[in-house]
Amino acid sequence: MLDAFRELIDELLGAPATLRAAGVADTSDPAVLSSLTLVTSRDWALIDRIQTTIRKDVPLLKAPVDPDPAAVSSETVDEFDRARGELVSLLMNLTLKDWERTFIDWNGREISVADDVENHVEFDEDQIDSIVSALQG
Repeated sequence: MLDAFRELIDELLGAPATLRAAGVADTSDPAVLSSLTLVTSRDWALIDRIQTTIRKDVPLLKAPVDPDPAAVSSETVDEFDRARGELVSLLMNLTLKDWERTFIDWNGREISVADDVENHVEFDEDQIDSIVSALQG
């Protein structure tokens, strides 16, 4: 089971290198930067959900808020790196019990930390693929 969690972490760890190799640091494409801002926002939201979930018994969580497109700035890539580093650090320090903890989402569904991270990784992969495609364009 821990191997499956390690694979999720590895997927998240690979994204920054993939983006750097595709030239994300040199782009000013608003669509690319907007997508990266969305991924970053989702990273921070996942961090918040995990921290809340491991601190409380079955918390009821609010829906994540997508970022304002105006939030895109020249520091978008740096902010992504910070968020991804924080997320990976948090995930690497979770216990098996933490991965199994659950919360009630904004739709009334009970979701485990593991399932939430897996959903995030799937979203992340799609977004990173789109960003790389746009950069190679």
